[in-house]
Amino acid sequence: MKQATVMATVMAAVLLAAPLATAHAQSPAEFYRDKVINLYIGYGPGGGYDLYARTLAKHMVKHIPGAPRILPTNMPGASSMTLANYLAKIAPKDGLAFGAVNSALIFDPLFSGAHSKAQFNAPDMTMIGNIVSSASVLVSWHTSGVKTIDDIRTKGLTIAATSPSGDTYLLPLSVKNILGLDKLKLITGYPGSREVAIALEQNEVSGRVWDMEGIKSTRPDWLRDKKLNIIAQLAPHKMPEVPADVPLVKDYVSSQEDKDALDVIFLSTVLARPYVAPPGLPPDRTKALRDAFMETTKDAEFIDDLGKMQMNVDATSGEEMQKIVKDAYALPAATVEKVRKALTPP
Repeated sequence: MKQATVMATVMAAVLLAAPLATAHAQSPAEFYRDKVINLYIGYGPGGGYDLYARTLAKHMVKHIPGAPRILPTNMPGASSMTLANYLAKIAPKDGLAFGAVNSALIFDPLFSGAHSKAQFNAPDMTMIGNIVSSASVLVSWHTSGVKTIDDIRTKGLTIAATSPSGDTYLLPLSVKNILGLDKLKLITGYPGSREVAIALEQNEVSGRVWDMEGIKSTRPDWLRDKKLNIIAQLAPHKMPEVPADVPLVKDYVSSQEDKDALDVIFLSTVLARPYVAPPGLPPDRTKALRDAFMETTKDAEFIDDLGKMQMNVDATSGEEMQKIVKDAYALPAATVEKVRKALTPP
């Protein structure tokens, strides 16, 4: 009798576990069939992050097994820190959620240290892919009278940024600190690119850090009508999208340590439009999303849609992104300390 009871208990446990085992054994096509994937966007509508993400959502569905729907949803806040923390702590870890976050945000726990508001360790997050490397530039409004770095030293420049955790703040902050530009002022609190553009037009601020793709897609007339002065490139090396006569920021520093620190900080321009998912995704679904992402970046219709908005494609795979992030978090302590000093507000 006792043996029969034990056997019944074992059989009940097997039957209870069976649905879980079956679910776990689902192929990506079986899992994704009739599902909705949430693609969250860490900024409001109308800016570069939003345009890239919505175009990606439109075409990526063709390349995911099971043909699920992708629903783009804006979740702005703190330069997408709100979204990144949501993905890390709240979003389901089943492959039905990923997001477009600020490029600098991935490195925030490393560079901000104890001051970071991140609730995640970036190497633990699942890197899906990056659409384009950024030709980031420091620009001034045409009425400012500022056309060079030396002009900033004498005339000053007021930069509009979103929040202290985003690249629109961190990149110019590093320039201010390493080049000693005391008259470069940074004002945070702008929700996104659209609000910053309005602030420039209204002479509320006189400059910002932007990427050439964003300028061309949202304000191409500003380039045509010479309403912007492109002062310097914020990148480890010159980018073809930027006029050849625009200098690199690091051309203005003599110390190799300072040049190296800027190169590390400007890693965020290499991963300019990154897409990340929660940690711990099932490996087969991670692969399905990464493969679909890369196939989309080669999709002729996707490339054509971006081209109509003057936006480029220069993709980085999720695997390569994961390695870049892992290597950054393994930098020597002395290099990290130098970078943290450069990113410390005055």
